[in-house]
Amino acid sequence: MEISKFKFSRPAELDVSIIIVSFNTREILLRCLESIKKQTRGISYEVIVVDNASEDKTVETVAKKFRDIDVIANKENRGFSAANNQGILLSRGKKIAFLNPDTLLTENSFEKILMYMKEHPEFSILGSGIVDKNNKLCPIRLWEDTPQDAVLKVLNLYDPSSELEKMGEMKAKEVQVISGCCFVVVRELIESVGLMDENYFLYNEEDDFCRRARKNGKKICFFPETAVQHLHGQSTHQNGHREKVIVEAYRSNIYFYSKYYSYFWNLFLQFLYKMTFLVGLLSPKIFYNKDSRTVDKSFSLKVKLLFMSPVKNNF
Repeated sequence: MEISKFKFSRPAELDVSIIIVSFNTREILLRCLESIKKQTRGISYEVIVVDNASEDKTVETVAKKFRDIDVIANKENRGFSAANNQGILLSRGKKIAFLNPDTLLTENSFEKILMYMKEHPEFSILGSGIVDKNNKLCPIRLWEDTPQDAVLKVLNLYDPSSELEKMGEMKAKEVQVISGCCFVVVRELIESVGLMDENYFLYNEEDDFCRRARKNGKKICFFPETAVQHLHGQSTHQNGHREKVIVEAYRSNIYFYSKYYSYFWNLFLQFLYKMTFLVGLLSPKIFYNKDSRTVDKSFSLKVKLLFMSPVKNNF
């Protein structure tokens, strides 16, 4: 879908539309939906679940247990950005919330977020705090990645835990980027900057959206006064789909580099990726793994990545 100014076809009748994209996450999604129902009070809202062709009866189960929820059942996995855009097209909220299926609300987060956004209309995007299953604060990158950051990530030398200190004081403040697992945007922002870039099948879509918002003079807020519990990786670390996640993450990163970094950095990062794949192929660890099936998968994946063209390709 082309990124351009967007016009909603449905009127804004509710305080917020909560959009959740699912792919084989039935059990944790049900917990997420229960937490929304239990915790959300004092505001008018709708929940829109966009299912990307799950094989675990997500659609049937959600439709049966939550009759007041709109469910979009895709016949194929269209990717995270495209699915969110489907939810946006159906939404009727004055604000649009994007929530990962592997999150739980432990308090009335959306009422707190909407109240703060009402009191601070200068912010067009607001991201909540994130805690783990033990309610421990999770590190969140609140600044734009530089090419140098990308180099460290490609070489697997980047330490996400270092972000906790860099986050600074835990108070509401203007930032460059927020976490994609729970954030809210004003309806007018989507009308001005457009929908999510569907070239991102998985990962980087919130970074891209935030950059486009800031380019248009909009402000972004980190709001740790409320937090959602994030059960990290349960929506992406699935048996049978891990290889596809790695492939799409690679494609997403390369597309992001080409869009926002200089020609030199783009070529260098692509070259660096290929070298890491080549080194991985030559590594003795591949051939001395006790699990021969893991060896085969690891080897074949690295061969695939080494010779693959970084273009969009659905699951």
